[in-house]
Amino acid sequence: MISVDNQPPNAAPQDEDFTIEAYHGLVRLCLSSYTPASYDRIPWGQRFVLWRHDCDYSLNRALAVGRAEHDEGLNSTFFVNPHSEFYNLLERSQLEIVKSLLGLGHEVGLHFDAAFHATRSEDELHDQIAREARLLEELLGKRPAVFSFHNPTAFHLGCEAETYGGLVNCYSRRFKTEVPYCSDSNGYWRFRRLSEVLSEASDSCLQVLTHPGWWQSRAMPPRQRVFRCAFGRARATMLFYDQAIEDCSRENFAGTAASISFLRSVDREIFEALDYLWNMRRFATLFLELSRLHETQLRRICKAILIGEWRIPVAQVCGFLDQAIAGFDGLSLFKCICGRSWLPAGEAHDAAHRRSLMVRDRLAQGAPEAADETLEADCVELCGRIESLAVWGRGEPIGLDGLSQEESASDAADTRQGPHDAGDPEKQGSCEICEAYRNRWEALQKHAGGLAAGAAVRPETAGAGRDDGGAKRLALPC
Repeated sequence: MISVDNQPPNAAPQDEDFTIEAYHGLVRLCLSSYTPASYDRIPWGQRFVLWRHDCDYSLNRALAVGRAEHDEGLNSTFFVNPHSEFYNLLERSQLEIVKSLLGLGHEVGLHFDAAFHATRSEDELHDQIAREARLLEELLGKRPAVFSFHNPTAFHLGCEAETYGGLVNCYSRRFKTEVPYCSDSNGYWRFRRLSEVLSEASDSCLQVLTHPGWWQSRAMPPRQRVFRCAFGRARATMLFYDQAIEDCSRENFAGTAASISFLRSVDREIFEALDYLWNMRRFATLFLELSRLHETQLRRICKAILIGEWRIPVAQVCGFLDQAIAGFDGLSLFKCICGRSWLPAGEAHDAAHRRSLMVRDRLAQGAPEAADETLEADCVELCGRIESLAVWGRGEPIGLDGLSQEESASDAADTRQGPHDAGDPEKQGSCEICEAYRNRWEALQKHAGGLAAGAAVRPETAGAGRDDGGAKRLALPC
């Protein structure tokens, strides 16, 4: 029975239950034992299920759930809140989602927030529900048949009439006493686990409440699910703003944060994470993330050159780079392989990189942070080096910027391997290692081994450039 006095016996979430994949299974399990019903046509005395959704956090997740149900052959009822703090029914994209749910064959009900109106009596409740029902009818072209309470108090649960404002009351006395109830409120099974209820199928009828925001593509704790809903909306709002500026051919002034704008087309997720840190002025964290991105970028490009140009087997290169992490920073590794920086600035560029490493280490070790203005300038300078390396890499034979997640160094080897090597991971990227590259590869390995062992061996830096054959020359310690 639904009651504000019910004390849940369950306090441990089963996060693995709350995925769209698991949801498909629950719907199939339900349909094997129950016939779906709608609130305005309940087959009392027969075996039925009333499956409903209170849309508290996300209409986008409601559409994902609605599509999953449609695929399985279940029609349910989605209750929408005109006063939601998480979405706006008057927003075009959100209203279109609700209309899409109707198009899938689902019903839409009113999720009534009595606290918004400070409802004090059942007479007021009649009037307020009727008014909000008219609003939904005006928006959707269809009058809702049913309502549920949003965050009901003891007073709301005490309103047990069959209907209010002409809408069926999900919390009427008859539902409470005659229809067993299972809910995922708060993102976990507070009373009965739905999979167990449906497997046992011992109830002759059932009312199931699932909140769409809890059902995500992968398992995660409840608060993280709400986080994804809320920040997904924030992300969509910023995308809308940026697109509106672009559509109007206006300048999108972003201040120093424009330094990362080149990442928008390369990796949207990385761009948005760094953009958030920049606009929140979390420059210490931002600098550490940019440093990590730059080191990853350098190593990806080095990996591509070793496999694609030097024709070293993939497994050997991966093993070497794992070992080299202890002895080389990214730029030193790059210069050992390419013989020079990708910038003509030479010593000035090297000095900037060394300073970045010092700043990174101080921040990582918890040393007092520099002033925001100083760190912000450091972030701008580091972004400039990341962008310049990306431009350089795309213009080289490897054709990689080192930033794209989908980039794989083995891609650079695919066009260089013979048919007989295609199935052999040891031979990928190594049709034939020429003697010059083999010697340089052996010297590079030896140098890395010396550094890992603590030998402070300084590599030679002379002789960089391209020879007549187009290969890069490199002097390494022998």
